[in-house]
Amino acid sequence: MRAVVILQVRNTSTRLPGKALMRVGGIPSALLAALRAGNQGHKVLMATSIEASDDHLAKVFRDQNIEVFRGPMEDVLGRYALAAGSLPEDCVVIRLTGDNVVPDGEFVSELVSAFADSGAEYMAASSPHSRLPYGLGGEAFLVTTLRRANTAATSPYDREHVGPWMQRNCRSAVCVPRMIGDADYSHLRCTIDDEEDYVRMCRLFEGIADPVHVGCLDLAKKLAQLPGEPAFRIPYKTVSGKVHSELVLGTAQLGMAYGIVNRAGKPARSLAIKMVRNAIAHGVTSIDTARAYGDAEVILGDAFSGAWRSRVEVVTKLDPLAAMPHDAEAVAVRAAVDDSVRRSCEDLGTSQLSTLLLHRWEHRSAWDGVVWDRLLELRAAGKIGRLGASVYEPDEAITALRDPVIRHLQIPMNVLDWRWKAAGVDQVLAERPDVVVHARSALLQGLLSSPAECWPVFSAHDARRCISQLRQLADSLGRESVTDLCFAYVRSQPWITSVVVGCDTIEQLEQNLRLFRSPHLNADQATELERSLPFAPEELLNPSRWKLVHEQSPS
Repeated sequence: MRAVVILQVRNTSTRLPGKALMRVGGIPSALLAALRAGNQGHKVLMATSIEASDDHLAKVFRDQNIEVFRGPMEDVLGRYALAAGSLPEDCVVIRLTGDNVVPDGEFVSELVSAFADSGAEYMAASSPHSRLPYGLGGEAFLVTTLRRANTAATSPYDREHVGPWMQRNCRSAVCVPRMIGDADYSHLRCTIDDEEDYVRMCRLFEGIADPVHVGCLDLAKKLAQLPGEPAFRIPYKTVSGKVHSELVLGTAQLGMAYGIVNRAGKPARSLAIKMVRNAIAHGVTSIDTARAYGDAEVILGDAFSGAWRSRVEVVTKLDPLAAMPHDAEAVAVRAAVDDSVRRSCEDLGTSQLSTLLLHRWEHRSAWDGVVWDRLLELRAAGKIGRLGASVYEPDEAITALRDPVIRHLQIPMNVLDWRWKAAGVDQVLAERPDVVVHARSALLQGLLSSPAECWPVFSAHDARRCISQLRQLADSLGRESVTDLCFAYVRSQPWITSVVVGCDTIEQLEQNLRLFRSPHLNADQATELERSLPFAPEELLNPSRWKLVHEQSPS
């Protein structure tokens, strides 16, 4: 089967201008990517833009006798179609990018072979599904499939990223290269997107006598040994083709003194930024925040400098609108919504909120529906990607799920919370596989792993007995701790995508990351847990009903 590598390259970059010509292993990085891709004899074509900014880049490649095709800057799909213009329809195209210097001829051969054996029309080898580092990846498709995509794809996203239309509309498959065996390198990163990435790749190729021919697997192994690189990736689930880490970092504690058992207080900003980046480096794909969480959004905006922003999505919440009178005029309500969205964008350093939740479900219909109507308008205008809701009660969740616009739901859920299954929320969610569900309060603001003295007093609940039973169950089910048990239970629920967990210290974060690598409870264990624990009153399950003078709850 004939195969051709088409390497897309451009010399303009917002985060790292001129990176394509910055040297790695003594060779311009994009040229190194091309030479490595062709080091076992595969034909490599370079596809760059027609802009003057890429003139010198094109010359560098031509001087190495690499064929160059030039096309639109933003329409990369069109550029690929032009580059493949003379190729036969049954030729396999391997798509690589100049940002990624680790893929080599052996990787290309494995991808071509796997594609031929699969019967697929489109195949991707990428992190994390392929257990490869981010940056050691590629795509395979036939020229005829590329031409179909070029004719049919219309959205700017599909035109810029080449593969998404094919992935959605063609027979697709994932390639796990045989060369990696049972190893998992998906926690590593070997692309060049910002200065930090570039320094990492320079370190990776430092001391390599032959940077063109060193094997990609050897580089992956060396990368895993570099000081400061993460040692693992936390587990994830896939919803509608998108990766969602099982752990979502909650940021209430980073922006304010939050939590009934919080004794550490709000961490210093530098430490908070370090915690956010540490979570992302270990595979956390979503960060949960809100306008009401003090300066959490500002901290996140600082943490997302360079390429960090591209590695994670933020779920934020609309301002609670606590000062808005119940009889406020529509113009005032709309202005408050606009102000909340604008300030979130400014603090997070973005032009669009990828996911925005109602912080109060009653705002869905309050003020004659003005809040929701305005959010729909902002979504249509591109200021918001997905809309959702943070709810407290099962009936709120069920009502929300009747609205097809709702694509994200956040609920409180823990080992004592019997309400959601009793109301059939899990069954309703089975009919909405497009909805991402984040569960907060897995530890009930830390109560479930704290002494009874920390608990609010409810006449209908014996805190000491509950804690004792949780400890006994943790032991009998082979869990490390009550915290581990509580996390494992919520993670075991198939209808929950991810669990939102905050932390006060870097030590707590590291513990949480480690605990999320432990196995879920199986169905029998989850059932045993549910049957063994005492009935909890709703006053305990809903922190908004706690009457604590000292509590500072953003909920």
